[in-house]
Amino acid sequence: MGSTRLPGKPLADICGRSLILRVLDGAFRANPDRLVVATDSVQIERAVLSAGYEAVITGPADSGTQRVNMAWEALGRPGERIINLQGDEPFIEADWIHALAGQSMLPDAVVTLARKIPANEGADPSLVKVVVDSRGEAMYFSRSPIPWGSSFFFQHVGVYCFTSTSLPLCAGSPRSQLAQQEKLEQLDWMENGVKITVIPGEWNSIGVDTPNDLEEAREWFRNN
Repeated sequence: MGSTRLPGKPLADICGRSLILRVLDGAFRANPDRLVVATDSVQIERAVLSAGYEAVITGPADSGTQRVNMAWEALGRPGERIINLQGDEPFIEADWIHALAGQSMLPDAVVTLARKIPANEGADPSLVKVVVDSRGEAMYFSRSPIPWGSSFFFQHVGVYCFTSTSLPLCAGSPRSQLAQQEKLEQLDWMENGVKITVIPGEWNSIGVDTPNDLEEAREWFRNN
């Protein structure tokens, strides 16, 4: 609710349905074992509960992963795999969750998604880029266009699949200089030895961060 670029954005209306409910609707289509909103806002909790979904109130958190870990702990640590979906991704579909959950994982690993974007979009710092090695593992995440000279880039889609081992490990990772510079918490995990597998695909990802993003999302839902 405290977004500076789009205040109150989780409850922003998108064609008769709030942003957070659009995210939940997309995730629900994957038939997850449990679907829970982790929030520190009573307003969001009420909106979620009134729509028939589940929510848990957490304390303040420095990152989304810390908040997910708090909620997971409060719920009694359910499940062997925990998928962290961002509350501002209204285009989440079931295939995102199936791809994440279907990937083989080591106990201390993480899985995430990425999609190709043209080279002329690479300079946008709001689009996080990821470099992937030949094994499909992330080498680095950056807001800068990497790797240099590429004809396209992989844009990171900020959803993650954790294990019951890797979630508390990532949530407790100490802050690194690189993560603070890039403002990307996954660099903390990598410096702490966590391997991140990246699944490329045609994921329809548009995070809603600004009024323009919100209008773009509304236009898409009006026409689909």
